[in-house]
Amino acid sequence: MTNSNKWIKERMKKLRIERGNECVMKSEYCEGQLEFAHIAPTTISGMGRGRKERVYDIIRNPKSYTLLCRKHHLEYDANEYDLPEVIKEIEQ
Repeated sequence: MTNSNKWIKERMKKLRIERGNECVMKSEYCEGQLEFAHIAPTTISGMGRGRKERVYDIIRNPKSYTLLCRKHHLEYDANEYDLPEVIKEIEQ
C-alpha cells in the first residue's frame, strides 16, 4: 500500500469516527460497509471521482455528506426515500 493510499484509508476512517461511525438510519436493517453519501451537490459527482478528491470534498463540504451503510446508500440513490428529511428528524 502506498503512503497516499494509506493516508486516504486512515483519513476516511477518522472521518467516519467523527460522524459517529454508524449509519444515520440507525436501523436493525443496516448492512454493509459505511459510506459517505452526497445529500447536497458539491464540485464532484459521478462514479469516476477519485478517492483522494472525495476525502478532500468531504472535509471541505461536511454538510453535503452523510454516513450510510451500503444498503441504505443504495436505497437512497434509488430515490426510495428522502434522506434529508430523515436526517433533519435525527438531528432534532
